[in-house]
Amino acid sequence: MFRWKKAQDNPDVVPEKLESPINYKILSLILGTVASFQIYLYVAFPNADGPNLDLIVTIVSVITPVIASIAAFYVTKRYWYSKVFGKSYFALSLGILMNALGEVIYYILEQQGDVPSPSIADIAFLAFYPFAFYHLAKNIKFFKPKINIITKLFVIILPAVIIGVYAILEFAQTQGATTEFYLGLAYATGSAIILSGAILGASIFRQGILGVPWLILAVGLTLTTIGDNWYSYQGIYDQYTLISPVNSLWYAGYLVIAYALYKHKAVI
Repeated sequence: MFRWKKAQDNPDVVPEKLESPINYKILSLILGTVASFQIYLYVAFPNADGPNLDLIVTIVSVITPVIASIAAFYVTKRYWYSKVFGKSYFALSLGILMNALGEVIYYILEQQGDVPSPSIADIAFLAFYPFAFYHLAKNIKFFKPKINIITKLFVIILPAVIIGVYAILEFAQTQGATTEFYLGLAYATGSAIILSGAILGASIFRQGILGVPWLILAVGLTLTTIGDNWYSYQGIYDQYTLISPVNSLWYAGYLVIAYALYKHKAVI
């Protein structure tokens, strides 16, 4: 019979089922806060330009991943000596922190008048994907799931479609395999793979103790990766602005990830 004290002594041992309901008030608060900020940007900067707009957007773009990273570090600290959770959540926390670092570097370069992309900021942004992939792979491998053929096809076809559509549109727009083409393709590939992995993780853990936290985590990662892909497509046609709603997907995604990590801490 499972005993909580024993699970704390061995964090990799988890019960098969534990009630951990979603607090929809928290999710509503997250969405309401993000929506309110987006509305503020529309009202205060209707032309997507104005004093301090860059600074305001950058501050929020740094704070939200930092919050998620701190939540991941907290889980890491609590379960550092476990076989899976400590290292995998440490990787996730580093990956998210890389996004915050990328925002800071991007802002500094922009203020100096340098071309923000491609730049060293892209190295920080792209670093998120291998860290996040390690987190997903480590957890999924530990639970040794039996994946049916339909699920296998889905996790292969989904990123292939996302990457293929982006590659076709970007290649047609740039009229060749330029640096911008390969950089955008790297973002599209990374985000597509993470999106697929998050959905796979949620489907694997849906019936167990990690079902609710993984579902929330999958939602958070899905929001951020949809944001990544949307941003990539906007980049193709030069449609991105600082008040673009794509930013809201990132803000909401990181805050949802932070909530998911809180739920992880509560059940493992």
